[in-house]
Amino acid sequence: MKKSTFFLACCIGLMLFASCKKDPIPPTINIFDGEGCVTENAQVYSGDEFVVGFTATGESLAKIDITLSQNGTVLVTYTDDLNSQKDEPVAPYVCKHNFVVRTSGTVTITGTVIDYAGQTASKSFEILCNEKPCAIFLGEYQGNVLFNGTMEASVAGMDPVQQEVTDNETPVILSITEGETVDEVVVVFNVNGQESTVTGTVEGDKVIIALTDVPYSFNYQMNGFSISPTMVMNLNLTATLVDDQLVLDGTCHGDGEVNVFFATGTITIDGTIGGRLTNLGLIQK
Repeated sequence: MKKSTFFLACCIGLMLFASCKKDPIPPTINIFDGEGCVTENAQVYSGDEFVVGFTATGESLAKIDITLSQNGTVLVTYTDDLNSQKDEPVAPYVCKHNFVVRTSGTVTITGTVIDYAGQTASKSFEILCNEKPCAIFLGEYQGNVLFNGTMEASVAGMDPVQQEVTDNETPVILSITEGETVDEVVVVFNVNGQESTVTGTVEGDKVIIALTDVPYSFNYQMNGFSISPTMVMNLNLTATLVDDQLVLDGTCHGDGEVNVFFATGTITIDGTIGGRLTNLGLIQK
């Protein structure tokens, strides 16, 4: 056989061998909708944890990237390296990861699978991230509240006293943190250094608060004597958010004990309370 003919035969053989070589199967990726994973148009709350999942198939998968973005800006990314899959087919591989997004609006989630041949496949979907109803209230507020109402006191050996109380001012610190549900908050009410904790309910721009047995003490003049009764108060408050202030409005009832020298007696208070507390910022946990 002539050299030229032999060379031609070798070339044809190589071409036939190359044509018989199996091309890599391109990878595929799909949204995983099991085990609590979010899917298209799911709604989550800002600051809450949620799970994203994708399933990928193919040969020699290298990695899966998950990207969360909003209006073209990347919020967070996650990469699952599949080194153990380098020399074996994958059918299918499930990639899941927990995310927290501290924004509101539409968030685009994109999963991309890449194999060792450089081939890729991507899948995107959108979810809606809502702001928690309670989020706008979170923070620490300080200011004064005013009491207006009636005080009645009865002390052994003295005539009963009933007096109107006007604009009795008391400093208050009120801290609001997240509750167990999206429309609940935990309210810590601090009066004269004594704290009471209660769960408040969010209704639009208002927080409804009912406090029972709140310790309270004050100084007052009765029949020419200075008294300092120790009381417990029951408060029903509506706290309305106006700009950076929490406007308090509600009613209260209190019962307590009063001492004048060696004489003891009882005291009650009924009336309304109101005031404006300024938000000093989020509470550091």
